[in-house]
Amino acid sequence: MGYASFTNWRLLEGDPDVIWHAFTHPTESGLYEEHKTETVLGPDFAMAAGHGWDAKHGEECDFDVVRWTITRHEPNRVFEFSGKQRGIRQDVVLTMEPADGGHIVTETIRFRPAFAGKPGAQVLSWLLLATGLLAKVGDDHGESLDLLEEHVAAG
Repeated sequence: MGYASFTNWRLLEGDPDVIWHAFTHPTESGLYEEHKTETVLGPDFAMAAGHGWDAKHGEECDFDVVRWTITRHEPNRVFEFSGKQRGIRQDVVLTMEPADGGHIVTETIRFRPAFAGKPGAQVLSWLLLATGLLAKVGDDHGESLDLLEEHVAAG
């Protein structure tokens, strides 16, 4: 079962290394995200499979702490990671490919049930997932990529 997901993309101009770092590195992407979290990297953090970071959410998310784990990283090409929050596992795939005049960055997020978080919150999350509302609510329709574009352009 594929469960709910969404994909957004943008064509960005600029240095591919700068774009990739801003798009994928947890502390850099936190600089322009609209939904602010505190990013905590471990002392041995590396952009490599098996490594991860914690995203500490604020009051709007009951101060949840989400542990993100990198599952695949090919610099300037693909970055995959996953985390669990409130009964939902999120698998995220970020890609970048050369295109005329720049680079196309693509973000795909897939949701599926997981046993994580508070039991009451799990049930609500599972209902949102089953009805398709989770993907509709979770999809920012590329707003985060708009913010990425502004961040890269500001240099």
